[in-house]
Amino acid sequence: MASPATFDPVLADLSERIRAALSAAGLPEADAALEKPKQPDHGDWATTAALRLAKPAKRNPREIAQLLVDHLDVPAVVEEVSIAGPGFVNFRLAHSYHRELVRRILVEGAAYGRSTKGDQDRLTVNVEFVSANPTGPLHVGAGRWAATGDAIAALIEAAGDDVVREYYVNDAGEQIRRFGESVVLVARGEELGDDHYRGHAIVEVAEQLRSTHGESLFTEAPDEVVSVSGGGAKHGTDGRLLEDPEVASGDPRVDPAIGASVGILGVEAMRQRIQDVLHAMGVDYDVWFSERAGLHDSGAIEEAVTALTERGETYDADGALFLRTTDHGDDKDRVLIRSDGRPTYFASDCAYLRDKWQRADHLYYLLGADHHGYVGRLLAAAASLGIPEDRIEIRIGQLVNLLRDGQPVRMSKRAGETIDLDEVVDEVGVDVVRYHFLRQGLDTQVDFDLAVVAQQSMENPVYYVQYAHARISSLIRMADERGFDHGAADDADLSLLVHPAELELLTALAGLPLTVAEAAELRATQRLARYAEELAGTFHRFYTECRVLAPEDPDRSPDEQAQLDALGRSRYWLAVAAKQVLANALSLLRVSAPERM
Repeated sequence: MASPATFDPVLADLSERIRAALSAAGLPEADAALEKPKQPDHGDWATTAALRLAKPAKRNPREIAQLLVDHLDVPAVVEEVSIAGPGFVNFRLAHSYHRELVRRILVEGAAYGRSTKGDQDRLTVNVEFVSANPTGPLHVGAGRWAATGDAIAALIEAAGDDVVREYYVNDAGEQIRRFGESVVLVARGEELGDDHYRGHAIVEVAEQLRSTHGESLFTEAPDEVVSVSGGGAKHGTDGRLLEDPEVASGDPRVDPAIGASVGILGVEAMRQRIQDVLHAMGVDYDVWFSERAGLHDSGAIEEAVTALTERGETYDADGALFLRTTDHGDDKDRVLIRSDGRPTYFASDCAYLRDKWQRADHLYYLLGADHHGYVGRLLAAAASLGIPEDRIEIRIGQLVNLLRDGQPVRMSKRAGETIDLDEVVDEVGVDVVRYHFLRQGLDTQVDFDLAVVAQQSMENPVYYVQYAHARISSLIRMADERGFDHGAADDADLSLLVHPAELELLTALAGLPLTVAEAAELRATQRLARYAEELAGTFHRFYTECRVLAPEDPDRSPDEQAQLDALGRSRYWLAVAAKQVLANALSLLRVSAPERM
């Protein structure tokens, strides 16, 4: 787990002093990490070094704690050191620490809360998320993976690593043939079969392709098309495509070459629609990886199979080639090459995994709830390829239940079908969609009630956080309108910040760097969202209890006015620092920080 000392030089110095005190007391080495006390009134930070040393030192932990305190060179920034419970050593920081914190936040600005790593420590992390089939529009569940994957990527970047956001486009195989046939039949006004795709998206794609390519696209076979089967063929005429059993078994009303050609064009049109919807959600990818071009046409599948065979991970049985996945924890060995010579989808998975590993140091997959059975085989494939176990993560997210006033929403207003992601975004807004998904852990099903999440009230978490930012912006505008002389932050007497609400806010502001680091390490966006909510609540209390701009009073003496102005300046800059931290937290969640609400 991330250490507070990593992100705060004051705490790093305190940890070093704790280690030195243990050594001076003749005690064994121990982890001098600091943590938050369970009870805030015990102090700002605590160490459990004495408890961990009790067994190796064969001494009472409170006795060890006392030795630590007796030998500790207490820095000026620590106001109080105390021993509590069985051997906790608690530290309360002086007000000077908090004063420097405000200046640090204002100097670092948008960088506050972020970490940097040297070239040797910095990893390139490939984050693959959403990757929905390009045969239809994105559903609401995909919006959860989009928001979560994008925010996890942002957190990893904030922790100092490089990130590649990647979308795997499944644009090969039998489903593309069916998609192409569906578009052709709709364009011709013919009845769809049981295994064809339906819906407004098919109609819209047919109209788009007709507008771009003309009616002949649906009636005349092209001279040359790309195989959509993933069966090993690269390019060929329609005659060659007829040799592929998956294509030849299609609807007899649609020429296989026409279906393949329309399928490829239609899938690209749908992929572009998906990209546009995700962009509207604030999600942009570095790589759109085409299965057809990147694996089949490039020869990557054959290369991956050869590499696995050379590693001794494959064997022949019944005319097929198998991967020894049971050697790596899978429940059965998996077929790579069928007896007719065609690669399986699993062979594509292995090739894609190998391709990504050649481009990154760490692989992160965010998969939907219907992919539980996929995890074991993918981890086994990674082990077969020699990818270290600690360099691949696979997370499964739970479902999204779409509601309105507590009742399930089944149908779209637009087309009488399952509601699409873009329709939800249009109704409630990007910030609402993103935030409500991000504040829940991936292992929790989300009830997304359209009537509840759109409410502009303090009971709505995203409104609550955004309103805190807007409230500070309003305060700053009001100060300017009144001609309030807030001066420069360096000139403000921050030692005046002694009110409990002020100290509570200062403590909350100090928590962003550690929260970001822990959220990145645990891939837990909800940690940062909850932090933002707690910080907003802390600011709202400060705003209520600590007046920044004192009302004018002609009966007030000059000395009294000067004291109020000095306190107001300190509180003003504290509020400005809070605004920056709120903006930084929301930015990492890819949620806007409005100036007005």
